[in-house]
Order: sequence, then structure tokens, then C-alpha cells
Amino acid sequence: MHLSLSSTFATVALSVLSLTSTSAASLNLPKTAYRMPARTADPSNPALTWHVSQFDLGCSPGGCVYSFNILGHASENTPGFNTSCNGTSTQDDYAPCKDEGILAQIEPATYPNWTVSVQHQWREAMFEEYYAFGEKNVSVAGNSTRTFTIPVTSVYGVA
Repeated sequence: MHLSLSSTFATVALSVLSLTSTSAASLNLPKTAYRMPARTADPSNPALTWHVSQFDLGCSPGGCVYSFNILGHASENTPGFNTSCNGTSTQDDYAPCKDEGILAQIEPATYPNWTVSVQHQWREAMFEEYYAFGEKNVSVAGNSTRTFTIPVTSVYGVA
């Protein structure tokens, strides 16, 4: 019997780890993904805090553009990254950063605040995909917020 890669992938067992209540839909996970009970993250783990620097945001009547650098430390279970991101407030979804395993999006909150959302996705082995998600509300009054941290709030795995 010959199985194609796509049919084999469709039969792979699915497992998910969640640290908070972010929905699978917001991370573009398969509809077959399910959430396991919430677990407490170790706040001392440096891989659960991403470091943003050189954050810039400029707006015009047509929308806003952003750029920033972001660093995530590696851990036993998570690869590290160091990349730059840019995009616009008019995009409908996350935009890939220079390292395409990192996606970013900004959304306006109550002026002058913005929500900066970042997703880290990586693969291990042939059928294992992992996603980490974090977001931070920042104030851009006078462009004073150039450096901040984003806590990782959700981690999912599909295997």
C-alpha cells in the first residue's frame, strides 16, 4: 500500500500545548487543533520574553508604518532568533519579518496606544510545527517607546 505525503500528514496525531487562552484561529492553526488545559509558564525562563529595540512608528492619512528589531533567546525547546520587522497598520494579517519564522502585526488601541503582536513559528522533524505568541500594548506618544519586552503568552505544538 502506498501512502502519499498529504494523506500521511492528515493522519498524524495532533497535540497542542497552551499557556493562555489565545484561540487557535488567531494563530492560523489547523481547525483540527485542540487546546490542552492551561499550564503555568516559568517566568524566569528567558525564552519566554522577547526583546524589542529601535521601535519606530510613523503615520499619515493613509495608515501607519512600523519597524523594529526583535530578539528571542533560545531554550531547550525553542530556537532563538534575532531579526527585524516592518509593515503597515493597513495589513489584514501578520507580516513576515526578515526571518520568515517571525511574523508581526500592529493594531491601534486607544490613542496613543498600539498593540504589537508577534508570532514565532518553527519546525522540528518532518511533521512537528510549533507556534509561540506574544503581544504588548505600547504608547507611541512622542515616539518615546523605542525599547520594550513582549511576554510570550501562548505556545502551541502540532505534531
